[in-house]
Amino acid sequence: MPSRLRQNPDPKSAVIAFYSQWHGERTYVNPPTVVRALKQRDIPPDARMLDIGFGNGEIAVTVAEAFPQGWVEGIDLTEKNVKLAWDRARGREVSNVSFSVADAEILELPAAHYDAVLAMQVMQFIADPDALIRRVFRALRPGGAFLFATPFLPPDPTLHPFFLDAYARVVPNSFQYRTEDAWYGSLFDAGFERIYTAKAHWDPDGQPEAWQQAYRQALAEHNLDYETARRHTWGGLISARKPRT
Repeated sequence: MPSRLRQNPDPKSAVIAFYSQWHGERTYVNPPTVVRALKQRDIPPDARMLDIGFGNGEIAVTVAEAFPQGWVEGIDLTEKNVKLAWDRARGREVSNVSFSVADAEILELPAAHYDAVLAMQVMQFIADPDALIRRVFRALRPGGAFLFATPFLPPDPTLHPFFLDAYARVVPNSFQYRTEDAWYGSLFDAGFERIYTAKAHWDPDGQPEAWQQAYRQALAEHNLDYETARRHTWGGLISARKPRT
């Protein structure tokens, strides 16, 4: 069964429409985990960073707090998220951050400009992830880091039809999913090195009720048992470094 978004002729408009009505209820990646990964990459204290698809702004603001001498530039597709993020920054009196509406797939990123680029739960919405990875590589300074979080397809290809369908249901308007190995391949092809993943198991029972309902409906339609699917419901924060020379 094809995923729902593959039948959508205009996926980007669908993403914008969904997040224009979103209220920023959840931060899908733990902000301290992102900060820890940046510091493990020896990102300099005065780093210039780009957060693609910042959502409610929680990660961008937390990173800005952790790097008070640095600067975090956030871009997102919707005015709604820009307002949410600015409200969060002002409420926490964080001034070394900016937020604006922009599309990372078409925005001209300056070469060798950033020490780190973040994309948390964004890659599944990107039409051509390989092109974005190459553009991020070019935009990073030598030794810079690219961090992105996304759900993974399991290694077993027989399970892919279920997960492609289930993720498209539980993460509205998403469609670009790969195995962890496939993401590594794209990063290596672009020139990145020293790649690693902080993995996270997403227990369906711990997700919101609507998420669980959509997941179980997909299970029934694909005739897949719950325990098999649960064991393979993984995602992770991938971190990759641009060579220093």
